[in-house]
Amino acid sequence: MTSTSARLTTTVITLVLVVFGAINESSAQNDDAPKKSKKKTEKKKDSDELTLEKIFPKKSMFGTRASSASLSADGRYGAYLYRPYNERRHGSDLWVYDFQTGKSSRLTSVSVMAPFHKSVREVQEERVKKAKAKSKDKDGDKAADEKPAKKQKKSKADQQTDDQKENGDWVSKDDADNEKGKRYRGISSFVWHPSKNQMIFSSGGDLFHMENLTGEPVRLTATDAGERQVRFLKDGSGYTYSSNDFVYRVKFGSHLIEQISPRLSGNLNVENYSLSPDAKHLVLTASTGSVFRTSERTVNIIKYRNRFAEVDKVNRSVSDDELKPQDRFVYFYNIENEFEEKSELVEIYKQKVDEPRDGLSTPQWSPDSQAITFSTYDNKTSQFHVLMATVPEMTSEKETPKKKKAKAKPKNAKEKKKTTEASSPQDEDEKSDKKKSDEPDAEVSKAKVVYRALHFGGPTTPPMIRPQFAWNSRHIVFVSEQSGFRHVHMLDPLYQSVKQITSGNYEVYPSRMSDDHKHLFVSATKDNATQTNIFRINLETGEMKRIGKQDGAYSNIAVSNDGTRALANYVTFGKLSELVAIKGTQTKTVTDSHPEKAKKLTSVKPEFFTYENRNGQTIQAMMFKPKGFNKKKKRPLLIYVYGGPLGTRKTVVDGSYSTASYFFQRYMAEVHGYLTVCIDPRGVSGYGGLFEKANFQQVGKPQVEDLQDGVEYLIENYGVDKEKVGIHGWSFGGFQTQMCLFTAPETFQVGIAGAGPTEWENYNQWYTSGTIGDSEKGKADLKKFSLRPLAKNLEGKLLLVHGMEDSNVLFQDTIAVYRELLQAGKEAHVDLFLDPTGGHGLGGDVKTINRYRKYEEYLLRTLGTQKK
Repeated sequence: MTSTSARLTTTVITLVLVVFGAINESSAQNDDAPKKSKKKTEKKKDSDELTLEKIFPKKSMFGTRASSASLSADGRYGAYLYRPYNERRHGSDLWVYDFQTGKSSRLTSVSVMAPFHKSVREVQEERVKKAKAKSKDKDGDKAADEKPAKKQKKSKADQQTDDQKENGDWVSKDDADNEKGKRYRGISSFVWHPSKNQMIFSSGGDLFHMENLTGEPVRLTATDAGERQVRFLKDGSGYTYSSNDFVYRVKFGSHLIEQISPRLSGNLNVENYSLSPDAKHLVLTASTGSVFRTSERTVNIIKYRNRFAEVDKVNRSVSDDELKPQDRFVYFYNIENEFEEKSELVEIYKQKVDEPRDGLSTPQWSPDSQAITFSTYDNKTSQFHVLMATVPEMTSEKETPKKKKAKAKPKNAKEKKKTTEASSPQDEDEKSDKKKSDEPDAEVSKAKVVYRALHFGGPTTPPMIRPQFAWNSRHIVFVSEQSGFRHVHMLDPLYQSVKQITSGNYEVYPSRMSDDHKHLFVSATKDNATQTNIFRINLETGEMKRIGKQDGAYSNIAVSNDGTRALANYVTFGKLSELVAIKGTQTKTVTDSHPEKAKKLTSVKPEFFTYENRNGQTIQAMMFKPKGFNKKKKRPLLIYVYGGPLGTRKTVVDGSYSTASYFFQRYMAEVHGYLTVCIDPRGVSGYGGLFEKANFQQVGKPQVEDLQDGVEYLIENYGVDKEKVGIHGWSFGGFQTQMCLFTAPETFQVGIAGAGPTEWENYNQWYTSGTIGDSEKGKADLKKFSLRPLAKNLEGKLLLVHGMEDSNVLFQDTIAVYRELLQAGKEAHVDLFLDPTGGHGLGGDVKTINRYRKYEEYLLRTLGTQKK
């Protein structure tokens, strides 16, 4: 080979290694290269080398994402809550993006809110003091090292920084590490005016009015009670809010504050309220207790922080607990003539809640203000109902109720006695109704069930049904899993007929309805199961139109009524999550939330792939290949799995930069030559009802089958050593890891199981009742799903990891399995790695890097390495 050819070959190899992010510079050196150049190259090599210290620093390398995106009525502006990277320790401020100019501006800050809150003034003072101290130190260094330079005119950026230092808006780079420093809590929520470019926002529990997007906020309230759920009136003339279980209405320019909700009897708590579009009626939801229902059971958490162990007690509702029944109500209340004191609270629905998954959605108004709709779910019967109630007509005190035909009076005492004895409960009800009808009350209009169905889908779908009216105030739009996947349906209450609007083997997640109720904006996995893109659904025609052209995962979505503009958080592998503005076919990044080191460390993309399980179902997965991958060479396989239902979340998602599924999997591939994969087996959310409900009465079994099929596929197609298969997971994944090693030891040789709920009868009732199986009160029926009897089948190596102060998955569950393994003579097969002060995600004495150092050591000891 000629010298020129050798150099060309070396250059090509170097370029290939650059693409894989790991350059072996020494192999690209020429023998006659200068020594100085060699040293620089070696230094660069060290800086590019992937280490656990780089990917798991003490402080997170990532910034925070924007939230609460919402567009103005005219679609020109998009508002959002956000805090820049240097301010990640603090709360978010209110920002606005102008689609016309393409510029973003900050509406609130410490200097803007300081006049209103003492706590913000304290932050301001601390920042100004720190800025002056830094400037003094900097000037002192310059005076010692340099001669005074000729004064030059400052740039606009420098002048802005000086202004920020003087008013308290400047934040130093090291501010996030100042744990004892004052914290600015920022803005908690906001709402747009229905027709003007104005907003009301909440800060410190009080309300503020931003009358224009360039002025100063005007304070609306100053109380200790805290105002929430603020909404503009439909015509924008004022606003409503809730506080201390009452709803209030305020008109701009008026001194009057109206309480527009009545005092509820007994121990009822207002959960939510909604004002009709014509502002004449109020619908309230209330309950006799907290929505988060628990039993009176407590469990012990033992702490080893001091000289002697101490015991903490935490509330816990498990599968066999009896819950105290609660009542939930839906009420109508007329507020059109509130000060004439003619209105009465009308109960239109009552729900008896005695199961943890019983649910009632927030009622939604029809556009014509004549009706509401809501849904309920009964956990025992698995039935969901869509209900509808029309607004009751109110009678006036001046109007005389229609006279009813009087009953004949008994002629004598004997007949009177006989009549009384013969009266039935129905008669008593009629008497009660007659008594009510004599009062200036509303004609009670009870909510009617307009659609009912059995729910056979996933456990997290019922709360997502959320019915709402379409444009004609007649049809009702809701989400259902009747077709096997979460899709949009339209109900005609008149005929109780249902039409499916979207269909296919993908999922649809509604974001909001357009103001005219003719279009529904959603995110959906229509184009790719690993992505959630934005769509606009025409409810009249069923047309589903894509918004934005960049493929990836979108969240925090806000779309203009015409569907031409949108704000959303966008992420894809190779690009970290940022807020983007979509205008037609153009997409512009609005925020810059992450430092360069984070962007550099997330530039490598995993490879997505699919395979069919033994039942012919498609399983989604992604992998990291080691550099110089050759499938003819046998190498260790490391699988990461979660495996359980969790809302709409899953593992194999475009742009999911998690510590377990992305960073550690990538590290073991690049540094130790493993083939690493993440697999979403049956049991995971986001792939339809069949997947999400797969655990019921057979928890963990479908996952084992799918994971075994995946291992076989990888052995056949990617050169995996079948004697070196490892798996790890956390929480449900910790359970699943043990399940694999105990029931399929011929496939899985090594497992790392973190905080697995191996005793399902001890886990929380809300999750197990919908995911694992039914349990009779007073009987721990879910004990049959315990992993303890299976532990004796362990043949490989297992590392059990747990935080000893975990109040979610109890540490005692891991100890129970560990004891079982010891009693079965498996002491050489099992190891324990405990965090004495850690919770469900560790974080006590064991930090993230400590955890993965242990993982690395354990895997290299049990599976070895494959560097070439």
